[in-house]
Amino acid sequence: MDTNVLKTFVAVCEYSGFSAAADKLGYTQSTVSSQIKQLENELDTVLFDRFYHRINLTEDGLIVLQHARNILESHEKMLEELKTPEIIKGNIRLAMSSSVCNRYFKDDFLKFRKQFPDIHLVVLESGTEQMFDMLRKNEVDLIFTLDSHIYDSEFIICAEHKEEVHFIAAADHPLLQRNELLLKEICSEDFVLTESNMSYRKLLNHELATQSLEILPILEIGNPLQICSLIENSKMISFLPDFITEDAYRNGYIKHLPIADCDVSVWTQLLIHKNKWRSPALNAFIDFYREVIDK
Repeated sequence: MDTNVLKTFVAVCEYSGFSAAADKLGYTQSTVSSQIKQLENELDTVLFDRFYHRINLTEDGLIVLQHARNILESHEKMLEELKTPEIIKGNIRLAMSSSVCNRYFKDDFLKFRKQFPDIHLVVLESGTEQMFDMLRKNEVDLIFTLDSHIYDSEFIICAEHKEEVHFIAAADHPLLQRNELLLKEICSEDFVLTESNMSYRKLLNHELATQSLEILPILEIGNPLQICSLIENSKMISFLPDFITEDAYRNGYIKHLPIADCDVSVWTQLLIHKNKWRSPALNAFIDFYREVIDK
């Protein structure tokens, strides 16, 4: 039942006529007549007795008027309750890798916290496959992936950004004397890498396999910032996204190795399940971090 038709019916009753109701609502009189006829057909009854250009409610009309007012009042209350509250609060569960956590939960999080102090976040660190499993089971609300570009109709990409990724070494590493290197030429070097099943390391392993190559690191560790620190002070090399190494690179502590034949595409993506209900808190988080990721 169209609430606009009910509003027209109530207006006709309150202003005692089709013409007065039309003036009040900004309709033509024919529109008001058409809507009342539509309501009578839908309810299969006559709502008004019409005598010499005057109208009176029938017994059925009196019943409909009472219910119409109740319906319109309930409809208005519903709309008011669905409006975004002045104070946005709630809990949000996130899954992401430690690399993404290091990137987005520093200054950006402090800004988010200042803007939305009543939103509570729980962050779970996990691999990509585990993240999607948790999202399917509604164990988390959103996931931040750092992996190959992922598209699946079961999930909605809220935001995404392609990341640059490089092999890195200390600024005085002998390999940096070369203008160009091939992947096979560095495989025997001392490597420190993230675990083999984690995001960009997994993509690197895939690229190595396509060239029938393998890297056996002397250390595998989950914290990419610790890896970067180790590289600065040793002859070891690693493979990390630029956003992790940008401070050390800008300060001249590390440099990018000129590898000519390694094509690995890494993406940051913020995803939600297509069937997930979005609370005001969830929408606030998505809108905030969409701007951060798109910068």
